[in-house]
Amino acid sequence: MSRNPRLLVLVSGAALAFATASVPALATDTNAADHLISHAHNASYSSNWSGYAETGSGFTSAKATWTVPSVSATSTSTYSSAWVGIDGDGNSNLIQTGTESDYVNGHAEYSAWWEILPAYSVTISGMTISPGDSITASVAKSSGTKWVISLTDDTTGKSWSATKTYSGAGQSAEYVQEAPTVGGSQAAVAHFSTFSFSGLTVNGANPGLVSSEKIILRQNNVDYSTPSDPNSAGNGFSVSYTG
Repeated sequence: MSRNPRLLVLVSGAALAFATASVPALATDTNAADHLISHAHNASYSSNWSGYAETGSGFTSAKATWTVPSVSATSTSTYSSAWVGIDGDGNSNLIQTGTESDYVNGHAEYSAWWEILPAYSVTISGMTISPGDSITASVAKSSGTKWVISLTDDTTGKSWSATKTYSGAGQSAEYVQEAPTVGGSQAAVAHFSTFSFSGLTVNGANPGLVSSEKIILRQNNVDYSTPSDPNSAGNGFSVSYTG
């Protein structure tokens, strides 16, 4: 199912930068906007991102393993997506792939997807995603503007891979649990179970995450999705629903 691209607006003091983010595979007619609204207590705050982002230049691959979180029942539809990607923090490009955990129309929905902005995202067909599944996903430059997007359900053994054209600047790498904007409005965050990102790499090496890179998802002055500090190796963290 197609998903519309989302615009990320980063705010740090007087500096303003524009970038993009994913939109959930199961949401229709979506159009989101991220806002990193402040930097305090060794963390950044976003209206729909939580996790970690590495910034700089020369990023050509990112990889992560995570456990698909379950979602509990909510009175209205709620959304969340876990993903790994390149770009999107500080520019208007993004290549990414991930999984969706939503509670829509009275039931939980799970899927896998990939996306290259500005095109819509695409659900990966032929893969049944279930809560608790271990997912390993990556985006990696092969040569020139050719990139390989891969996603494997380690639990079921099903995998998907495709070579796509992408010409982003390679200025960031992200490991994110996100809530989208749906139908032109910021979606409520799905009540997802605590889960972990592990085995993170950037350009084939340990990203060396530090706690100051933490991004907390905050809406209406409430922290809804909060990542832990990085593990001792700097290549993993957990994320909890804290709303």
